[in-house]
Amino acid sequence: MSVIRAGLQRITNIIRNGSGGILSRFITNSALIENKTVPQTPKEVISACNKLIEENASRNFAIVHLLGKQWRVTDGDLLVVEGYWPPNIGDKITLDKVLLAATKDFSLIGRPLVQPGLVTVTATVISKGLSHTRTHFKKKRRKQYMRINFQRAEQTMLRINSVNIASKINEPSKNVF
Repeated sequence: MSVIRAGLQRITNIIRNGSGGILSRFITNSALIENKTVPQTPKEVISACNKLIEENASRNFAIVHLLGKQWRVTDGDLLVVEGYWPPNIGDKITLDKVLLAATKDFSLIGRPLVQPGLVTVTATVISKGLSHTRTHFKKKRRKQYMRINFQRAEQTMLRINSVNIASKINEPSKNVF
C-alpha cells in the first residue's frame, strides 16, 4: 500500500511542478505562439464616420439596457416596460446605459457600454398602469384540488424622443463624471 501511495505522490509532484505539469508542457510545446497585436483604427474610417455623424443622413438606432432587459430603440418608438419604476407621467428621462449605437452606414459597439456622452437617448413617460390580467390555473385530478390566481403587473409606457450621436468619435467627452 505504501508503494502505491509513494508512486501517486511522485506523479502528483511531477504534475504540480513547473508550469502546470506534463500535459501543459506538451500542449505549450506543440502549439505555435503568435504575437497578436490589436490593429489600429485607420484615421480615414474615423473621419468618414465623423462626417456621417455631422450630416445625420440616416436614422439612428440604439440598443439600451433598461430594467434588466435590452431594447432596440429608434426615434418615435413606444416601449412597454414591466415592473415598478419611479418616474411619473410626463417626466423626460435620458437612458444612459447604451450598449450599441448605429446608423445604416456604421456601428458603435460598447465594451460593455458606449463611451458616456457620445450617444444620448431621450424618452418621455407616457402612461403608467397595470398589465392585462394573467390567469394561473392549477388542478390535480381526482384530488378535489383546484386553484385560480389572477396576476397584474405594473407597466410603464415610454416614447423614445430621440437617439442622437452627440459628439465626434475619438474625442474626449464633454460630460466628465
